Amino acid sequence: MITLAHGGGGRTGNELIRQEILSRFGRGPLAELPDGAVLPDGIVFSTDSFVITPRFFPGGDIGKLAVCGTVNDICMAGGIPRYLSLGMILEEGFSREELGRILDSVRDTAGQCGVQIVTGDTKVVPRGAADGIYLNTSGIGARVPAERLELGRHRIQEGDAVLVSGTIGEHGMAILAARHNIGGPGVASDCMCVSAQFNSALECAGKNIKFMRDPTRGGVGGILQEIIEDTVFGIELDETLLPYSNGAKAVSGMLGIDLLFSACEGRIVMIVDSEYADAVLNGWRTLPGSAEAARIGTVTAQAGKVVLRGEYGGRRLMIQPENDQLPRIC
Repeated sequence: MITLAHGGGGRTGNELIRQEILSRFGRGPLAELPDGAVLPDGIVFSTDSFVITPRFFPGGDIGKLAVCGTVNDICMAGGIPRYLSLGMILEEGFSREELGRILDSVRDTAGQCGVQIVTGDTKVVPRGAADGIYLNTSGIGARVPAERLELGRHRIQEGDAVLVSGTIGEHGMAILAARHNIGGPGVASDCMCVSAQFNSALECAGKNIKFMRDPTRGGVGGILQEIIEDTVFGIELDETLLPYSNGAKAVSGMLGIDLLFSACEGRIVMIVDSEYADAVLNGWRTLPGSAEAARIGTVTAQAGKVVLRGEYGGRRLMIQPENDQLPRIC
């Protein structure tokens, strides 16, 4: 999905994307701002750039993040990931030892995700011009045949289930804790490849899957708001069912950051026919990283609104932050 480098997860960033990018390029596959473009001849294509600070963090590093980010985007567009490119912008004097660690991580993660690095590019810029290293990965996958999977907001109906494949907000909190040396209960990024979760859901529900996104910048809350924007339906979330880890809750509590809008880098938000929700969840819960997968809400007829239902039944409208709570998380 297209995002701006800073502020891309809030409403202001989304408005800029629509005004400056969609106004020029939004008449084709880019119109719905998908995670990846579904192209003719059964090809799914995606690209992403990574400028994260710090480069190494609990649960991952910029190399692992770059591979998982693009692989996951291809999955969310209904593709089976196959090939990646790797582009690097290196700052003059960047540590060769650190570069080796990052490239080892790229190699190992690509192997775990079942993809090959097949092309790339390297540029060196003057000292101070690139904050060490920036990465770009572009990916190509094979589209799942339409008779097995059809994704699109037009398929969503009232009563559909909203699922998430694991605990949420951990990547954002892990980055913040690492960046500012926050002690206390540990939290690790959820950075991982979701190919296994995608394949499991496809086997369990097939065309009953309506829509998928990975909740990166803007978190689960941001993705859900994007899904319902300019539609005839809404979403009601049950706050008591939102899966949070103790570590993420501790960090968010100290800093006053809402985990609902904290980024994930290894989770799926899925809208599926409610009759198939339990089957998808049962499959996910057998997989690493998805033991806490949950049904967190239901599609409603409240056009354009995400409503949060609290522990005692009270309801309130979800308000999306104006800007990113945490910049440079990917």
